[in-house]
Amino acid sequence: MVREPAGSLEQRLAEEVLPLVGKPSRYLGTELNSVHKDPARTTLRAVLAFPDSYDLGLGNLGLQILYGILNSRPEIWCERVCAPHGDLEQVLRAKGLPLFSLESKRPLHAFDLVGFTLQWELTYTNLLNMLDLGGIPVLASERGDEHPIVVAGGPCSHNPEPLALFIDAFVIGDGEEVVLEVADAVAARGGREAVLDRLAALPGVYVPSRFPEPVLVGDWLTPAPGAPRVTKRVVRDLDAAPFQARQIVPFAEQIHDRVSIEVLRGCTHGCRFCQAGMVTRPVRERSLPTLARLQTEAMAATGYEEVSLVSLSTCDHSRARSLARQAVELATPDHITVSLPSLRLDSYSVDLSAQVGSARKSGLTFAPEAATDRLRAVINKPIGDEELLATADACYRRGFESIKLYFMIGLPTETDEDVLAIGDLATRVFRLGQSLNRRAKVNLGVSTFVPKPWTPFQWAAQIGGEETIRRQRLLRGVLPKAVKFGRHDAMASHLEGLIGRLDRRGGWLLYWAWQEGCRMDGWTELLDGDAWDRAIGRWESEFGVTVAQAQGERDLAQPLPWDHLDVLVDRDWLVNDWHRALAGECERDCRQEGCHRCGVIGAEPKACATMLATSRDGVAAEAELPSTRPPRWTEPDPIGKIRFRWRREGLARLTSHHEVLNVFIRAMRRAGVPMRYSEGFHPHASLSFVTALRVGMETEGDWCDVIVTEAMSPNEFVTKVDAELPEGFGITRAWAVPMETPALMATYKAARYVAHVPLDLAGDVPDSRAAELLAGDEVIVSRRGKDRDRIVFRPLNIRSMIRSLSMTTASDGSKMIAMELVPDAQDRLPKADEVVAALFRLDAEALARVGFRKLASYLVRGDSLEEPQPPTGGLVGGGS
Repeated sequence: MVREPAGSLEQRLAEEVLPLVGKPSRYLGTELNSVHKDPARTTLRAVLAFPDSYDLGLGNLGLQILYGILNSRPEIWCERVCAPHGDLEQVLRAKGLPLFSLESKRPLHAFDLVGFTLQWELTYTNLLNMLDLGGIPVLASERGDEHPIVVAGGPCSHNPEPLALFIDAFVIGDGEEVVLEVADAVAARGGREAVLDRLAALPGVYVPSRFPEPVLVGDWLTPAPGAPRVTKRVVRDLDAAPFQARQIVPFAEQIHDRVSIEVLRGCTHGCRFCQAGMVTRPVRERSLPTLARLQTEAMAATGYEEVSLVSLSTCDHSRARSLARQAVELATPDHITVSLPSLRLDSYSVDLSAQVGSARKSGLTFAPEAATDRLRAVINKPIGDEELLATADACYRRGFESIKLYFMIGLPTETDEDVLAIGDLATRVFRLGQSLNRRAKVNLGVSTFVPKPWTPFQWAAQIGGEETIRRQRLLRGVLPKAVKFGRHDAMASHLEGLIGRLDRRGGWLLYWAWQEGCRMDGWTELLDGDAWDRAIGRWESEFGVTVAQAQGERDLAQPLPWDHLDVLVDRDWLVNDWHRALAGECERDCRQEGCHRCGVIGAEPKACATMLATSRDGVAAEAELPSTRPPRWTEPDPIGKIRFRWRREGLARLTSHHEVLNVFIRAMRRAGVPMRYSEGFHPHASLSFVTALRVGMETEGDWCDVIVTEAMSPNEFVTKVDAELPEGFGITRAWAVPMETPALMATYKAARYVAHVPLDLAGDVPDSRAAELLAGDEVIVSRRGKDRDRIVFRPLNIRSMIRSLSMTTASDGSKMIAMELVPDAQDRLPKADEVVAALFRLDAEALARVGFRKLASYLVRGDSLEEPQPPTGGLVGGGS
């Protein structure tokens, strides 16, 4: 466990840690819409923790919503932290530094409240690692009044027992209302025990230490007789619920790099394997006016290129067609695309996708899950082959070139014939596509069934890893080579199912796996199966239970480890639905067929009644509404360019060129700059820079051109765009230039730099070393290049690129280097880090700690260097 005073941490991270890791922009905390407050004016410091990569965390809508709710209170400062990648953890542990929050770089142990979101069982070892690296005792029983309260919520909290050793309190259900109640309970202080007592008194909050110890019934620890039940929290009115339109816009590209609008919550299709569909009932919608307002606010606040209308099944919105039309009409004028990430397997979904238009770039995705009528009845997803083929036919005829199909193997009662049927059905879809379009593709995604708590299949057995691989090979053997076959890692599915249904003793399996070095288990290349096998062996020996027992079929007559929770769906109804599954009986959506008495209506009668009325009214309103094509946007002709000088400093220096490009495009979109966009289904703005700066270099002397379609005063441009840039970026000057002006990159190839080399890197190199270098004929460096597909390093003499060079010693013994660099006779461009490396013989890791700053960009004209100047005539859009 690492502990470090907070005072020196921020500077050490900026100078000694972040420059050494790959993709440092994950850890900057200065993204657009991130919240920074004066600590002296706050009474509660909270941090929301995502136990997986930042690249996934910022796309988590729940985290964004809770971040906005907590920070809406002036006295609360809520920050963020994500699981560190291996390179960051290695540097932190080597230097004895703790894991830190993104915004203030405060150690985790210095917060009052740490809140984890639990999205997937394979992130649990990350959670333990984050606690330890953040200076917080991993075991809740070892924490005292000086430690934060650790809370968790999210989908996996519906079986909290495997994490009960580590988490102080779990939030069950929707978080929008309870999150401030939790914050107030922690802010009242009075010591850890008093805080836990207050939390235990909140509806929807489970505090393990305030419950009787579970008792062994059969093979598993289950709730003690007479133990109270914790009923999940339900937000009844989504229109009135808080929503974060000002979502954080990361520098680093995300897995889901877009702004998300939740259009509805819940699902009543009744797929028997789907936990989300069971625990989020009843269905609640946002109205069209509310969604229009949220989308407008979110586009204005983020500048994203894509808006995603998210839910478990967006097509189930009662006004789905009107919603799609409204979203596209709002987005198109700003060159923003609309996506529907969750679609039903029917022609209606194809029609909606064609209406939004943007899906054409990547095709459509459907999830039949099973490929025989018998097995589809078992899982309660009665979609016939002919319906699937008709949907595929509609896709290909509407111009979609790719279809992705998701199936499962290992479902209850599955046989080899069911597995082989997946290959047959995928082949028929592929041949159908080829008959209509030779470019048609089918991508097949096959996961392994994992039984989840609070589903009718929670009692089902899970196939083991070896059987998973056998069935995967069986399927691969009957697929055409042209069908892309993606499958989940067998070990990952094995662990997900094992952990998900364990009792409290499962916490020790997690603890020992973490001690064995398990991290980032959800990333196939990082999953250490041998380490997990060692931890499992120890766990089986310690507790006398086996993996086979854990993954076998559960006894319907015995309680389950999570039975002390109440998700509103009755246990008896789940038992009966399990029997219906084994009998091959289907139940239609209750919004179409009537109430099935799952239990929700008894707890939430008004919400269920609203759901049914909304669905009925929506069907009537949509019945006569014709489908439409997305509006066609004709891009205006360009009238010229705006050339601007920009700066990058502080932590922002750690962004990549691609990230800088996104920063400026999104800032200009928010500022209303009339940028010229490319044609097609994924339009992009036309920006060109002088050069792609290396990560870690500050600049005050770089330039960029943006092509515009309307006149805009450069002064207005500077004022508006500068106001939209995140911390560390700025614009200092701008003017208009004609379209025919030569590109910056082809013109301004020379530059002036300064570099600061710390004392420990400078060593005893004298200032005269710079003059010695200039006096010679050769300065040989090793420059990276490519030879076909291979990375190679070739020697290069850069002496002719160094126009001037000087070195001085600062009062602390560090070195300041000033240089002017120009292209050589072959027009090869100079690099400032190569000059510094030659002066001090530094490797790449040492160079990452050198401070570089670009001061100016130049055109080489004879013996002189000229900076960009405004044109003397023909200005477009006003003066400079």
